[in-house]
Amino acid sequence: MTACMSRKGKKEEERRGEERRGEERRGEERRGEERRGEERRAEERGMKGGVAQTVICMRKDREGKCRALVSEKISRKNVHASGAHDQGKGDGDRLGMKRASIAKLQDKLDSGNILLGDEDEDSDDDAAVLSLTDMSPAESVLSDEEILLDQKKDIKIPDGSTKTEVWRTDWHKNHMAAISSERFDSLLKMCPDFQGCKSHMAAFVLIREVFDTAGHPCEDYKVVALGAGRLSCNKWLCYNGTMVHDCHAIVIARRALLRFLYKQLLLFFDADPNAKENCIFESSTHGHQLQLKPKISLHLYTNQCPDGASENFYFKGSANHTWTSVKLQCHAKSLLVPVANLDPCFWGAKVCCMSGSDKLCRWTVTGVQGALLSYFIQPLYITSMVLGGPQLLSKEKSDITNKRLGEGLEDLLPPFYKKHDIFFLCCDQAGPVVTSQHNNLSINWCCGDKDIEVLDSTRGFIIDGSPSVSGPGFSSRLCKRALYSYFRRVAQLSRRSNLLDLPTYHSVKMEAIIYQTVKDLVKKQFLSTHAGAWNSKNLVDCFSA
Repeated sequence: MTACMSRKGKKEEERRGEERRGEERRGEERRGEERRGEERRAEERGMKGGVAQTVICMRKDREGKCRALVSEKISRKNVHASGAHDQGKGDGDRLGMKRASIAKLQDKLDSGNILLGDEDEDSDDDAAVLSLTDMSPAESVLSDEEILLDQKKDIKIPDGSTKTEVWRTDWHKNHMAAISSERFDSLLKMCPDFQGCKSHMAAFVLIREVFDTAGHPCEDYKVVALGAGRLSCNKWLCYNGTMVHDCHAIVIARRALLRFLYKQLLLFFDADPNAKENCIFESSTHGHQLQLKPKISLHLYTNQCPDGASENFYFKGSANHTWTSVKLQCHAKSLLVPVANLDPCFWGAKVCCMSGSDKLCRWTVTGVQGALLSYFIQPLYITSMVLGGPQLLSKEKSDITNKRLGEGLEDLLPPFYKKHDIFFLCCDQAGPVVTSQHNNLSINWCCGDKDIEVLDSTRGFIIDGSPSVSGPGFSSRLCKRALYSYFRRVAQLSRRSNLLDLPTYHSVKMEAIIYQTVKDLVKKQFLSTHAGAWNSKNLVDCFSA
């Protein structure tokens, strides 16, 4: 009887082995077909230069790593199956329980769940859940960013007394375009109807210096926030904080970045020491505000030039050949108009948004973190900006962002604030030129979000059919009220009860005195150069929690 059962067990094991090998062969053939199809489509769509080569290499390397990992997993399973066959049933049960325990511990370390705001822990919507490393369980394939690290090692940087920063190289701009495009495509894989939104896309990327297996320093690129869109809301002002006013790509990407930064703060103030270790921030010896960990920098990619002055750079002053005479512009009535030409009554009643170019210029001084996050972190500046597509006169676009505020601000700024020039690069667009059939739609995502969120840009609310719907009344997870709820959660965890006592969103913003001082300095500088007045929508901020 025992011999018979043993023979049956061996046959069953052989059958399972054959099935596994068959699945591996079919999977390899399927991946090969997908790769060849992607390469054919890439060639047909006219992908050019270094960006195309980067994307294709990324896919080939990922397939090779995938096959290696699958083979390793099958080998491990065969070893485990053989061991289990030789052991008694009791030992097998104990081994299974031990493996389950180890897997559970690994899950906790690899993907600790952090909730934002007042979102329910038991909710099916994981939009607010952050994985500590933004990785799937340990058996998943390597990310595109990790695979490209191997390619980065082969780059030859000229020897000299000082090392050339990677973000000044051609490799950097092509890689920024490739990983931003790949991230967008992977997010839109399950909802291709919104693919047209890629025509106006922006992404924030964190670069950190890490060490490879040989102990050599190399750069790790990670897309942490993404936005797409080309319009702003054209409705009456909304006073409860639930409407997203500006849905242009870099503005939406920046608001998604704010959401990511709040997630990082939740990690820092979490009781689990592993969470703080995975946070991008650390304590500073020069104040209570947190600072970025060493050798981490923030970079921006967009496939469209920011609207406003950077597009219409021919307004350059002819007398002294400076950029300080360029006027501030805003979106109103679905048009881009100089602020000076806008009726104040219209500004006080309808949604009007400053141009992306003007906002980018202001961020060179205030940072991208805004007023609320300035309570917790030092100013966060954009190190480089990559413009994808047929961009011309990149020097002019750089000057109009970095030089419009003129000279003299540095001496007036408080500690940690500075005039931080953005390094501009231009590259080929990653993928084909997309003609959008959804000009009124906007997409947002940040690291840790399960799905994209899709907004109607003309209304400032989530559309029916968006993969992610988390807020009440179709309000976005990027609206003022949502960001305010994230702020209050961080204030509670950091034991800043004084911030929780402030009655409204507006009062919290105004109480950030140092940030408001810097913001006012920028406004005065624009006025002194006759660029116009930077109008603020204070009335829409007067809502409470």
